[in-house]
Amino acid sequence: MVFSAVVVFGVALITMNQFNRIYDEQFSRETREWLKVIVGTGYIDHPNKVKEAYGAEVIVFSSHNVLNATTLPEELSDEELANLTVNMKLREARKLIQESDADLVIQNVTVGGMPHKAIYYLLPHNRLYCLMRPMDKIAAAKRHATMLMLGITGLVVLLVAIISHFIGKNLATPIKSLVRFTKQVAEGDLDGQCEVKTHDEIGDLATAFNQMTRDLRNSRVELISAERLATAGKMAASFAHEIRNPLSSMRMVTQMLSRKQEPAKEKQQQSVAHILEEIERIDVIVKGFMNFARPASLERAPHNLNQALEAVLNLMEANLNHHQIALKKRFDTRLPAVSFDLDKIKQAFMNIVLNAMDAMPDGGSLTIVTLRDSDDVHIDVADTGGGIPPEDLNRLFEPFFTTKPQGTGLGLVNAKRVFEQHGGDIKFKSVVGSGTTVSLRMPLTNNKTQGVEEREKPH
Repeated sequence: MVFSAVVVFGVALITMNQFNRIYDEQFSRETREWLKVIVGTGYIDHPNKVKEAYGAEVIVFSSHNVLNATTLPEELSDEELANLTVNMKLREARKLIQESDADLVIQNVTVGGMPHKAIYYLLPHNRLYCLMRPMDKIAAAKRHATMLMLGITGLVVLLVAIISHFIGKNLATPIKSLVRFTKQVAEGDLDGQCEVKTHDEIGDLATAFNQMTRDLRNSRVELISAERLATAGKMAASFAHEIRNPLSSMRMVTQMLSRKQEPAKEKQQQSVAHILEEIERIDVIVKGFMNFARPASLERAPHNLNQALEAVLNLMEANLNHHQIALKKRFDTRLPAVSFDLDKIKQAFMNIVLNAMDAMPDGGSLTIVTLRDSDDVHIDVADTGGGIPPEDLNRLFEPFFTTKPQGTGLGLVNAKRVFEQHGGDIKFKSVVGSGTTVSLRMPLTNNKTQGVEEREKPH
């Protein structure tokens, strides 16, 4: 818009200057023709006849620029005569005639406050004949042309503004709207629709984009539904597989008890204890599946992380000693209080330690390290077991994946989810034959995890 207005005004100025130049040249040519006619007819010696015939003023100066004759209407005073000599630019005219080796020149002068076109003709004895044509009509014509040009320019600018508005409304605005909508779609928002404001190619493009968005939304819904069905099927199959063994064991024991008329009391107690163990095992499996399927919301409170870990290790001390695993602790005593769900963090940490114990069936060393950096606290759990093969390392957090005969494949998945709910994460570093180090991270503040917690809350 601004560029168009500048171009229009520039063209108008150039046009007006060109018009003024051409008009001035035409006026000068006519004045020269008049002078030729005046000289040819002998009217040059009759100033009053020239004025009567052409409506022009005639002034004759001597070689010393003294006024010899004039058709000006009234007598001139000495002051007016001096001003006339200056205004007529006599010295400049004589100089131009001498330098150009011509007998006439034309100049624009102002006499009596009016613009004139003056043509100077050199007479014998170095006298100067001046024919002056008033240019008031030319000035009026120039003003009229200028006003007309300005009017046309203003009209053109107005038309450009109207056309620009029309283009912006029917082209630029729909394109901007479509660009904004594409950004929303790129950010994952597939619920909106781009408003179709026109019925041209841009409107067709917006309509096609809306159809594509609807197709993407439907595909996403179908994909999520398929993933949920596949997950549900996998969970059901895994659940059935996991509880089949303890149920089979319980059935066998029950059948043995029912076949014996009077089983020994000691044998009976052992069978009951075995059944209770299998029931407890089923309960653990069911809880694992429930935690995976419906993660509960967090109940945060400020806690000392070292004390929480110490409590878990105290509970597992007898088990560690039984497996001949030496425990080494290097806790950073400068850790501040951290806001977290105490029960969930302790359960996640216990799952990590149990995995480390399973990796050292013949004993070994378990090292627990806590430390702090600027924004997070870190927990490293390092064992000296056999390590994890590279092909299994990338599947550790895959639901139902396990290398243990009695495992459910959900312990690490639930542990990872708990730390992610707290805004942290879990990473594994393992060397086959040397051991594994699990690095747990949790932020000191929970501001950046608030949105995660809200999404994880059950409805």
